[in-house]
Amino acid sequence: MIAAILSMSKDKAILLFGLVTYGIGQSLLYVVFGPLARDIGLTEAQFGILISSSNIAVVIFSPLWGRASETKGRKRIFILGLIGYAVGYSLLAFSIQIGLWALLAATPLFLLLLASRLVYGTLASAITPAATAYVADTTEARNRAAGMALVASAGGIGTIIGPALGGLLAKLGAVLPMYAASVLALIAAVLSTIKLTEPARHVDLNNKVKVSVFDRRIFPYLLGWFVIFMVFTAVQVITAFYIEDRFGVTVRADVIEVASIALLSMAIVTLVVQVCIMQVWKLTPRFLLRTAFFIFAVVLMLFANSSSLAALYFCFAGMGFAFALAAPGLSAAASLAVGPHEQGAVAGWLASAPAFGMVFGPALGGFIYKISPNVPMIGGAALLILVGVIFWFINIPDPVEITAEEQS
Repeated sequence: MIAAILSMSKDKAILLFGLVTYGIGQSLLYVVFGPLARDIGLTEAQFGILISSSNIAVVIFSPLWGRASETKGRKRIFILGLIGYAVGYSLLAFSIQIGLWALLAATPLFLLLLASRLVYGTLASAITPAATAYVADTTEARNRAAGMALVASAGGIGTIIGPALGGLLAKLGAVLPMYAASVLALIAAVLSTIKLTEPARHVDLNNKVKVSVFDRRIFPYLLGWFVIFMVFTAVQVITAFYIEDRFGVTVRADVIEVASIALLSMAIVTLVVQVCIMQVWKLTPRFLLRTAFFIFAVVLMLFANSSSLAALYFCFAGMGFAFALAAPGLSAAASLAVGPHEQGAVAGWLASAPAFGMVFGPALGGFIYKISPNVPMIGGAALLILVGVIFWFINIPDPVEITAEEQS
């Protein structure tokens, strides 16, 4: 793992650091904000809506940021996203603190939290499309899946650091970890400004490319991103409540600890697969997509029948393994399906699709959890199996064939 990281170019290392800070923020939403939700008077459904709200902004603005990176440059859009993330996340942390101080009634507090999430989603949505398009610009076809795996691994690294950071700094202040994540994002923005190199542009500025979300070349992969993130976030958002209700862990500090261990086990497996296995074995998008969704479904069925915390940790590790295969497979397949001049537009949709899933996932998870704690897992498994079957009946791009065509 260390060798893989050390072998990265300076530019990819800077991109990875920026994406890691973004991953830290995402994990802290569940490790810090989740357990605090009931303390500041939020219901499960309201918490789900807040998580979903910023994703609406991401769905809308990611394609715009992706296209903007074609003309304004990957570097500039990436930096803008990091700064926006720092500002929006700080606003969210301050809003939560206001709730802990009981300075606002329930409705005004909910609206303030909602506004903070929308600011965050609008600006931070520039990070992923700019980084994804940057990697597409700077990797050959045969290495595309490995390159996308490094992008995806940033979330795993952030999820490892996030719980550790949350557990350490939360002792000094409930929302201090969120402020720390904002500072890291600003540091990443400064490093990117000074050190990140802008890649060569492939777009004709006089003939702007627009790629439709329903373009047959990329739609199956956008659907895969939508489903896997809808299911993934539906499970994540109910994790703190599931720990309390299923396993009888009720003390806030204990809930945070259990949730942190679960997310940590998932993140470690994800990281090992994406930074080590994917970099050595160079697995093709076809293989990844035709196996990952079925593995994820099996893990969720095991999750629904878990009876101990050890089983819970194992299931989160299994989700990490399945996600580690699916994420680079989806991004690489979509990237390989289009030309160099379309990478920014496709990167925008690749960032928008999972966010679209995250719009529905947390809200659905919060609502259907009231029906039965196992419904999010069983329903999610059924959807994943359906998408996995689809990937057996479509022609997924082969990097070997594309490389041969480019050389001929």
